[in-house]
Amino acid sequence: DLAVESGELFGLIGPDGAGKTTALRLLAGLLNPSAGSGQVAGFDLANQAESIKPHVGYMAQQFSLYAELSVLENLRFFADLFDVPSEALAARTARLLAFAGLMEFQHRRAGALSGGMQKKLALACTLIHQPEILLLDEPTTGVDPISRRQFWDILTGLHADGTTIIVST
Repeated sequence: DLAVESGELFGLIGPDGAGKTTALRLLAGLLNPSAGSGQVAGFDLANQAESIKPHVGYMAQQFSLYAELSVLENLRFFADLFDVPSEALAARTARLLAFAGLMEFQHRRAGALSGGMQKKLALACTLIHQPEILLLDEPTTGVDPISRRQFWDILTGLHADGTTIIVST
């Protein structure tokens, strides 16, 4: 059994192959449970997975953005996926670019960013629809110590603002 309360920061810790990624993908509504039951944001994992997705931001372990698109184009793409209202897009994009320290890189292709900047872009794309729950799969793997610290500073601010965060490591 697992219960994570609203606003909590929860860590899934275990060796490779323990099921951390599978657990996060189940919670994000990306996989169907083969047994058991669960709820995320009040929605049933087995029967209401699509209803979960607007409430959750899932950041995969591997770089999963579009390398040929610019930073700004990636943000706009994810905003379209989550139906971010057009009147809110400019303000959210500017806030997330500043928040992630990517303002001066907004026209750079995502594939040309450093590993740390790619992780921050992935987090910004995860946050574009303002989810109340973040599911982060090994978010700082392969990132230099300075970028790792910056990333955790961003997460600390989100947690302080009441975002529920589940992170695997």
